[in-house]
Amino acid sequence: MKVEIERHFSEAEHETWAKLFSNLERSRKTQAHPIFSEGVEKLGLSSRHIPSIKDVNSRLVKLTGWRGIPVEGLEEAGSFFHALREKTFPIGNFIRDAGDMSYTPAPDIFHDLYGHLPFLANDEYADFCHRFGEMACRYIDQPILLRQFERLFWFAVEFPIIEGADGDRIFGGGILSSSSECDYALSDKPKVLPFNIEDIRARDYKIDEMQTTIFKFKTPQELYSCLESFEAGLQDDRPRQRLGYLG
Repeated sequence: MKVEIERHFSEAEHETWAKLFSNLERSRKTQAHPIFSEGVEKLGLSSRHIPSIKDVNSRLVKLTGWRGIPVEGLEEAGSFFHALREKTFPIGNFIRDAGDMSYTPAPDIFHDLYGHLPFLANDEYADFCHRFGEMACRYIDQPILLRQFERLFWFAVEFPIIEGADGDRIFGGGILSSSSECDYALSDKPKVLPFNIEDIRARDYKIDEMQTTIFKFKTPQELYSCLESFEAGLQDDRPRQRLGYLG
C-alpha cells in the first residue's frame, strides 16, 4: 500500500463532489439504511466541498477508532485486508471526471469516503470490518482462499441490501456512492437472493457493470455474525492431485 499525502483539490473537483452529494439526497433519505445516513451526519459530510480526510478522521477516531488513509489507485487484496486489520480504510486520492460522474475506473474519494466511512462510524459495523481484516490476513499467502474473502467483501459489504419495516434499504458502499446503482438495486432488474455464505464464496463478479445478482440480509447482525461460519467453510477448490504409489 502506497500511502499518499492528502492532496489539494481544485475548485472544479469540489464542484464534482457537490453535484455527486446533492444527487444522492433522495437516496440518503429514502433508500439508504439508517446506519449510513446517521454516519454521514456524524462525520459532518456535506455538499460544500470535498472534506479533508484529516478532519473526518478527527471525528471517526473518536467514534470507533478507525481512520481513512489516502492511497494511489486500486488496492490489492492483501494490502486492503491488512488495512482493515489496522482499522484503516484506503481512500482514493482523486475524484472521478466531471464528464462522467456515474463511472470511475478505480475507487475514488467519493466512493471510499462517502460510500464507506459513514458505515464505519457505527460500532458494530466497524468491529465487523476489523474482525474481517484480521481473519482475511491469516490467508494472505493462500490466493484461492483469499479470493473467497474478496467475494464476501464484494457481495456483503460493497453491494448488499437489507430488509426494512418500510421496504428494502441499501446496505453497501458500492451502491450508495452512485445514484444509478441505488435506483437499480431497488428495482425489479437485479436478481435478489437471501444472504448465503456458501453461494457467495463460489460466486464470481465483475467490477465494471451493474450487479445482476444482489444478496439481501434480514438484519445487520446476520452480516456481523457470519465470519466464523465463513472461515469454517473455507476450502481450496483446486482438483486434488492423485497420489501414485510404487510397490
